[in-house]
Amino acid sequence: MSVGLIRRIQRLTARRIIWSRPHRRSVLLIDPSGIDILTQFIAIEDIEILDFEETNIWIFIRTILRMKFSTSAYVVTYIQMMQPKVVMTFIDNDVNFYKLKSMCTQTKFVAIQNGVRANYSSSPTSGFFDKLSLATKDKKLSADYFCAFGGAAAAQISQFVQCEQILIGSLKNNLFDSHKNSQTASYDVVLISQYPPFSVQDELRQIYFGSHAISLADFYKVEALAANMIAKYCFQQKLSFAVCGKRESSSSNEYDFFNQAVDSLPWTYRSRTSANSTYELSSAAKIIVSIDSTVGQEFLARGNRVAVIAARTQVADSVGLSHRKDTAFGYPLDFPPTGKFWTDVASEPELVRILDYLRVVTDEEWAAELAPYNESLMAYQPGNPVFKKLLLDLGLTLIDGVKSDA
Repeated sequence: MSVGLIRRIQRLTARRIIWSRPHRRSVLLIDPSGIDILTQFIAIEDIEILDFEETNIWIFIRTILRMKFSTSAYVVTYIQMMQPKVVMTFIDNDVNFYKLKSMCTQTKFVAIQNGVRANYSSSPTSGFFDKLSLATKDKKLSADYFCAFGGAAAAQISQFVQCEQILIGSLKNNLFDSHKNSQTASYDVVLISQYPPFSVQDELRQIYFGSHAISLADFYKVEALAANMIAKYCFQQKLSFAVCGKRESSSSNEYDFFNQAVDSLPWTYRSRTSANSTYELSSAAKIIVSIDSTVGQEFLARGNRVAVIAARTQVADSVGLSHRKDTAFGYPLDFPPTGKFWTDVASEPELVRILDYLRVVTDEEWAAELAPYNESLMAYQPGNPVFKKLLLDLGLTLIDGVKSDA
């Protein structure tokens, strides 16, 4: 037995062992991510979760008996033994998911976009689109449906994956009801934090745009710069300012990062307290500031006033990354470097220009300004009617008891 084969078996057996047979259910969800959203549409009793932190012993043994020893073989065996109507994932940037359809042709495969995608990674030439490009050289990638935020993402994925693209926007954003917003505190300006679940001062971690590496500290430098400029602006204009934390209060790295950036200026840190706390805080704000976050695009789609400081690469390495557009506003679309509510330059004049505009623009003018962008970047479909129709077309029963006629 080869060393590589032994290692593949060891990886499978090193996970938590599940001794019970997998349930035969209508939906197999690859990875638990998104289960809280999916169960807003389909009963949990109709969903089986394939968790890569676990190894089901029944599936494992059957995989070994077939003389197959890879994770993909384990997944295919799981699908063939369970025979679900639909295999879904919210990990839409997992290239391996798009290899499964060709091995399980009778099953429907659905990928649901859950984040804005750019082509950078923690290792060289390993961005999502780098991986897709490499994978298509060896094998045709496919799925039945790709549920996209907007037309731009749908067009981009179609270059690599053979599938039908359906525009649904963000399921979570479509589910959030601002009228039921329990958020009591409101702020004039809220900055959406994208701080990672570890210190940005970790010198062992780097971010790669292709083969070009930058430090983690440089990658997140724009967040600190934006916080400082916003704090100055709000202090001068007598406005309240809060950072909407991405992390829970138990993590002090995020607070320390922004506290150092803001220095002695007035500000408030609001940590993540629930699945909807970011939406609640953002919904109550008069102006939202985003770097390149999914939340920023979601609230643009809702019609909220959002300033986009899309200057991550410019701040990190203005020379080495001058040709990279991955973090530009509207990527993969090619928009001008500045617009009425966005800029790719992290400077005080640019920030002042945008915030001044958002404070005085009328609701009618703002709606007209957003109109050309929303469907292409992020559709907004309250109640998710398009996604519900897809589920019914797939022969699934909705949680409210509605069934397909098929």
